[in-house]
Amino acid sequence: MKKLIYGALGLIVLFILAMNSSILADQAVNWVTEHPKDPDAPLVLYRAGRWCNIMGSGDRAVEIYQKLYEMYPERSDLCAPAMYYCAEIKSDSSTVVAIRKQAIPFLEIVATQYASEEEWRVKAKKLSDEVNYVH
Repeated sequence: MKKLIYGALGLIVLFILAMNSSILADQAVNWVTEHPKDPDAPLVLYRAGRWCNIMGSGDRAVEIYQKLYEMYPERSDLCAPAMYYCAEIKSDSSTVVAIRKQAIPFLEIVATQYASEEEWRVKAKKLSDEVNYVH
């Protein structure tokens, strides 16, 4: 019976953490701030941004992705997808053209600074065409 109760409590805690992505994101950002030279720091930021994005906290994901880009711009393997996801978040946030166009600076970063990341460059070009398409 104790195992069942502890298991249920554990699941509740995990559920609360999963639903409150900002708790995990804050922990990740704080850890990276304290350990900026750690080789895993860029990946921790990227994963925190993905978690927020998946859990529906797009604005928080953009903040984290921008921090990743500012701190570790040389990590094209992480920054290219991060900038693409920022653009995707901005383009999906509204049907208003002016708001959707907030995606363009992120897409330009992928196209210019991370052009060697072929997959993300192609995706950025496609999204750019969609954002710039006028009905």
